[in-house]
Amino acid sequence: MKEINLLKNISGFAFFNVLNSTIPFLLLPVLTAYLSPEHYGVVDIFYNTTLIITPVIGLCVVQSIGRFYFEKIVLSKFVSTVLVILLSSGLIITALSLVFNIVFEDYLLSYDIPPYLIFLAFLYTLFTQISEILLALWRVSYKVAHFGIFRVSKTALDLGLSIFLIVSLGYGWQGRIYPQVVVAFIFAAIALYLLFRLGYLDGLKADKTYKKEALSYSVPLIFHTFGGYVINFSDRFFILLMLSMSDVGIYSVAYQIGMVISLVQNSFNQAWVPFFFQKLNENTPASKRKIVQITYIYIAFLIVMTLLIYLLIPVIYKYFINESYSDGASLIIWVLLGFLFNGIYKMLVNFLFYDKRTRLVAVLSISSASLNIVLNYFLIKFNGITGAAQATMLTFLFFMLVILYVTLKSYKMPWNLK
Repeated sequence: MKEINLLKNISGFAFFNVLNSTIPFLLLPVLTAYLSPEHYGVVDIFYNTTLIITPVIGLCVVQSIGRFYFEKIVLSKFVSTVLVILLSSGLIITALSLVFNIVFEDYLLSYDIPPYLIFLAFLYTLFTQISEILLALWRVSYKVAHFGIFRVSKTALDLGLSIFLIVSLGYGWQGRIYPQVVVAFIFAAIALYLLFRLGYLDGLKADKTYKKEALSYSVPLIFHTFGGYVINFSDRFFILLMLSMSDVGIYSVAYQIGMVISLVQNSFNQAWVPFFFQKLNENTPASKRKIVQITYIYIAFLIVMTLLIYLLIPVIYKYFINESYSDGASLIIWVLLGFLFNGIYKMLVNFLFYDKRTRLVAVLSISSASLNIVLNYFLIKFNGITGAAQATMLTFLFFMLVILYVTLKSYKMPWNLK
């Protein structure tokens, strides 16, 4: 892929990702005005539960599409295999979550977690992962418009229904969560239809060879992805257990503002990874130099963006966020720094993904997640809600430094641009 095409695709994915993420960000003034911190906390616990269980639903096989798409495979058979694995494992695990909800209902209620919230989270995640198969195919084939229209339409319908239920009908947390589950189901059905219609599926049957290849690549990613989500979102559960649901709501609003920087990371990475793999395949001094140059430019941009968002914090809280959430403003600097380190990590870890060293990435992810759990406990204990943000920042810093060390030691790149 030529550099001009890389820029075009990055711009396309960036536009749709920013638009898709801007819609819920613009909803923040509405949610903070109509939902109490306690109700917002319930919404965030639901959201974070969906993220943490995502690696378990489908065993991360959806991610294998992006890696094996560029190899000599029969795509329809491979995608069919991925779908069968996703549905078989996802349905079983979702059914088990319903049993869990019934058995531990009283325990969950003691922490202000509504009945069946966990089951709804599993159901939503399963539907979402079905849609992600189609989005993964469009992403690696650079069908930017298809990708963007599908994703933005889903988000717009979801949030439109939420506004109607919360503002017009006076719903609480239910007005935000129920639309997410219903819309996820609708778009999962649309995704399945399009997968069949576009020839991406060869019936509902799994090929033994592709099943082995997909799982050998993806299963280690369960630990990597789970570790990443633990680092990002376990702090909410510690805040709930050690402080209150109201504190979860206050923290979550601050975190959502601070993680705006992740928009750049995700948008860039979606277009960068195929280009990056291609350049490493070329294995020439010029291609390696190009990788290093773009890496440095990207890091510089992240630093500038971090500073700009930090300067805008007082304005955001003064004009857009209800004053009942104002205690979270001081937390954002820690979140911003954490995502700065996380953005640098995402560039470097691609070297390990290229070499299919997913087992090493899994070990490092679990190690970092374990560190995050320990830091959350002690820092929240001593620093309260601020400690949660500090724990996230320190964990991302640790993870980045370890990946940096491994990358510099394992890969000979012209980091001095010579």
